[in-house]
Amino acid sequence: MDFTEHYGFSDGGDSHETACEISKEIHVCFKALANAHQLTIFHPPFPYTVPSPRLYMCLWDVNNYLDTEILSSAPQDANTTTTTPSAFLVDHDLTTPRMGSYILQNLGGFMCYVYWNKLRIYNPATRQLVTLPFKKSDHMIVPPGGKKIVRYYFGYDPLNHKYKVVSSISVHLKQNMEVISSENWVFVLEGGLCFWKKAALTSPDFCPHVPCKMEGLCIDGVIYYMALLGPFEYVFVSFDVKSEEFNMIQIPRRDGDELLERFQNVGLLEYGGKPTLFDQTNLKDKGVVALWSVEDAGSKKWSCKSQVVQPSQLHLVNTITFNVKGTTQNGKVLLIPKDFLFTFHILSYDIQKYDMRKIEIRGMCRRDVYGPE
Repeated sequence: MDFTEHYGFSDGGDSHETACEISKEIHVCFKALANAHQLTIFHPPFPYTVPSPRLYMCLWDVNNYLDTEILSSAPQDANTTTTTPSAFLVDHDLTTPRMGSYILQNLGGFMCYVYWNKLRIYNPATRQLVTLPFKKSDHMIVPPGGKKIVRYYFGYDPLNHKYKVVSSISVHLKQNMEVISSENWVFVLEGGLCFWKKAALTSPDFCPHVPCKMEGLCIDGVIYYMALLGPFEYVFVSFDVKSEEFNMIQIPRRDGDELLERFQNVGLLEYGGKPTLFDQTNLKDKGVVALWSVEDAGSKKWSCKSQVVQPSQLHLVNTITFNVKGTTQNGKVLLIPKDFLFTFHILSYDIQKYDMRKIEIRGMCRRDVYGPE
């Protein structure tokens, strides 16, 4: 088993009780979904006294997509409450084998990921699992030299207590990233029924696009994801869960900016209640990150703020390439090594205090990473 390249990471949130309460709200919908599509929800015993916070790491075998597992870990120091833990310890009793893939999104204590092209929603607090039916797209023809991409994004309307999933399906040419066609579909849980329906694209300037990042984000009932309109034209796509209205927000391009290269180093996260791009293009060489935030979605205005890593902490970032994996419940950015390291560690960056901390993930067996010898 070789997990050296693909893994996902999730912050468990403030408490398992929170996830359990939210689970009650959508349990009826999940049950209806299971009945309608002969799906299964698992209910094994689960201890609710697990300390908080928790980190969940999903390992995915690059050579065998069926071989996956979710590792759960908690702070090694049980008394850690206000400070960033220096180490998390894997709890092998809570390891969930043959479950998981690349974690796309975390929302309300749930993990959203794709397994064999089907969207799965997993509650780590109760170990409930739901697999949504696959949205077929055989009618979208892929030309020679083309590629079809299917992405899923999970959203919640806090006013009406409704969950919805958006599927973005696109076809593009691999050589020049020219977009051939795209469609958006919405999966609705409504009145005990569940179904895919084609989205009504209400905005006149909404264009065919290709999602360029697997991860999505939901803030105050609005889903956001990054997309590509052409070789050097990037946008935020927004979807209002309540109104089901789509919009696009152009991502700024700086002078001399090579956008294609730049966006390999960009992560999408929530900062100050706003969708934000965490740009780490200059992190490794200069210790600088840029935060691009949407200040006003209506007028499509952006702001940019530069952050500098403390000189005494530059050694944490100048030799390793990291991927941004969102934020914790208290707003700290999680940076995950692009390549698997043993012994494994992550970084936690406090934007307010300009403070970068190393967090070791202890208790991982080499078998977890490399399989039996």
